[in-house]
Amino acid sequence: MEKFFSIFGKIVLVILIIGAMTYGGYYFGIKTKEIEKPQAETTTSSENLPTSTPTPTPTTKPLITISGGVSKSAGLSYDQYSLQASGDWIIKRENQTVADEKLYLNKDGYQITIFQGATGGALCLYSGDPDFEGPSSRYIFFKELTSKDGRTLRRSGDLNGLGFTICQKYSDGSFGQPTNYGHISIKLPNSWNQETLDEIDLIISSLKKI
Repeated sequence: MEKFFSIFGKIVLVILIIGAMTYGGYYFGIKTKEIEKPQAETTTSSENLPTSTPTPTPTTKPLITISGGVSKSAGLSYDQYSLQASGDWIIKRENQTVADEKLYLNKDGYQITIFQGATGGALCLYSGDPDFEGPSSRYIFFKELTSKDGRTLRRSGDLNGLGFTICQKYSDGSFGQPTNYGHISIKLPNSWNQETLDEIDLIISSLKKI
C-alpha cells in the first residue's frame, strides 16, 4: 500500500509540474503578444501646425521727379536737369535773375544745394595729384558716383567733415567744379547718419540732363 501511494504521489507531482509549465507558457505567450502589438500612430493635422510669418519686404518711399536749371537762352553752359527724391524733402528755389537759380533740398538738417550762375570753376585735387597754380581745392576723401546720364561724379570732402562738394570728371580725365548741372554742395547736421547720407548719394546719382 505504501508503495502505491508513493507512485501515486509522484504521478500527481508530474501532472502538477506539466500543468504549471503549460499555464506558464500560455501566460507568457499572451504577454508577449501584448508587448509586440503595435501602438496606434498619432498624426497632427497640418491645419494645427503654426504657420510662419512671411518676412516683410522692405518698402521704399515713392520718389518724385524735380527739374531745375536756367534756360539756355541765358547763355550759360549748364544743362537743365532732373533728379529724383522722396517726398519728405522740402524743395525751395531762389532766382536773382533769369540767368541764375539755386535749388535747395532740405530734410531734418540735411541740405543739398544746386546753383547755376555766372561763376568761375576750380579743379578738384586728391591724394597723388600735383598742385595746381590756378583755382583748385584739395580733398582728403571722395566717394565716386555715376549720374543717370553716365557722368562720373565725386562727393568730395573731409572724412569727418559736415560738408561736401560734388566734382565732375572732365574729358581730359581731371576733376573739377562746377558740374554740368551746376555747383553742387551738401551740408550735414552734427548728428548725421549714414542712411540719410546714402539717400543723398542716390539723389545725386539720379541727376540727368533734360
